[in-house]
Amino acid sequence: MPAYNSDIHIIKAQLAEMLKGGFAPVVNLLREFDYHKSGIVMDGLPFSVWSLLEHMRHRQHIMLDFIKHPKKQELWPNAYWPENPVPENEQAWLNAINSFEKDLKEMISLVKKPETQLFEIQENGKTIYFAALTNLHHNAYTIGQIKAIGRQLGVW
Repeated sequence: MPAYNSDIHIIKAQLAEMLKGGFAPVVNLLREFDYHKSGIVMDGLPFSVWSLLEHMRHRQHIMLDFIKHPKKQELWPNAYWPENPVPENEQAWLNAINSFEKDLKEMISLVKKPETQLFEIQENGKTIYFAALTNLHHNAYTIGQIKAIGRQLGVW
């Protein structure tokens, strides 16, 4: 049994590190992005960086809600995309980043808690581990899109 406790501690620590973004922390990249370019929809793309941030923030909140209340949520909802590809103002941009960061920190804290059962299968057939990995994967994919758009727009 001690080996299992050690293994689960390692899994939780590594999962928490990857949720942050590993060598490229997600929140740092969002804070580096030029707000004035966040609403630009480039030719050939259906979204702006603002749209991606809001999509990512909303999806992460859904995953966090599942982790907090695994028995409450039965189905994964459809993807959210904001109607307006441009943030209302800079404060809206900063508020979205702050909200994303708050939820991410809470998710990481819950994943790391000793009492969190990562692998317990819930009523919808999913596990908390699945929700955290889904969030990690979705954030990595989306932040990659944001990084690529930012390079094209001269942010980096």
